[in-house]
Amino acid sequence: MTPEIHSLGHVALETPDLDASLYFFRDSVGLEEVARADDTVYLRGVDEFDHHSLSLTPADEPGVDHIGWQTVDRESIAGFADRLVDRGIEVTWQDAGDELGQGESIRFAVPDGHVFELYAEMEKPEPPAERRSKLKNKTYIGDETRSIAPRRIDHVQVWDPDAKACADWLQEVLGFRVQEYYDNADGSRWGTFLSACGTKIEAAVIQHDDETDPAALHHTAYKVDRGDDLFDAAAAMNERGVPTDGFGQHSISRGKFLYARDPATGHRIEFNAGGYLVFDPNWEPIAWQEGDLEDRQWIGGLHGDGKVSY
Repeated sequence: MTPEIHSLGHVALETPDLDASLYFFRDSVGLEEVARADDTVYLRGVDEFDHHSLSLTPADEPGVDHIGWQTVDRESIAGFADRLVDRGIEVTWQDAGDELGQGESIRFAVPDGHVFELYAEMEKPEPPAERRSKLKNKTYIGDETRSIAPRRIDHVQVWDPDAKACADWLQEVLGFRVQEYYDNADGSRWGTFLSACGTKIEAAVIQHDDETDPAALHHTAYKVDRGDDLFDAAAAMNERGVPTDGFGQHSISRGKFLYARDPATGHRIEFNAGGYLVFDPNWEPIAWQEGDLEDRQWIGGLHGDGKVSY
């Protein structure tokens, strides 16, 4: 059976100031704290059932430990492990529970250094009783002390010294599909926008301006319901003195966005609303070229270009 990735699962981040990063991700952004173990804090969105979609671990410097992708079944983990080893990629097996709430997994570095984890199983812990919704298909009820509450993890954007080669590798080895791509005027690839689940963009792979720069994470995006929620998120950031890096609507994906940044680490969150889904099994990727529009953003833009490496 061909191994298959189901969807983006989680991002594991490192911070030199855990309390300050919790003030950003939990108290300001509105993620829910699920558990703590071995100094790592696990968080998730208000509509997520899985144990976590983001973790914070103390470290000397800001960093990205790994990006986690959930496979369709346990057999796919071994299938991908064999495929990776055959291609000369070093694979490290993690036992169930090594990462709290998660089953066995493998970790590996893709060419140029992005660190990925593949796993199949994750616990679905109940919220505290006072926060549990009476609806069985909903996790948390609203918290009146928070003006914004992201629903679920949506996508990651990574930067790479050879973004075209990285995107090709993700397609060939891990089975990702291209939903859109953007080429510069000289024909070089600026960015490829890929899906693991096949219906939405889950990984944007962008070309570094300087090819000597290391592989890095630019942002992790969480979904909110409506464009109006972005104004609530901006107000929440302003109230808490959290810097924002841009507001508007992407041309690629059509998603509306607000970027906010953890002052302690530079880790960036995108509040994301809208966009579109693909259900066509014969989807042809949307091709953009420099000059199609005056700017890659349809409305507004991003200010600041900080990234965090692995």
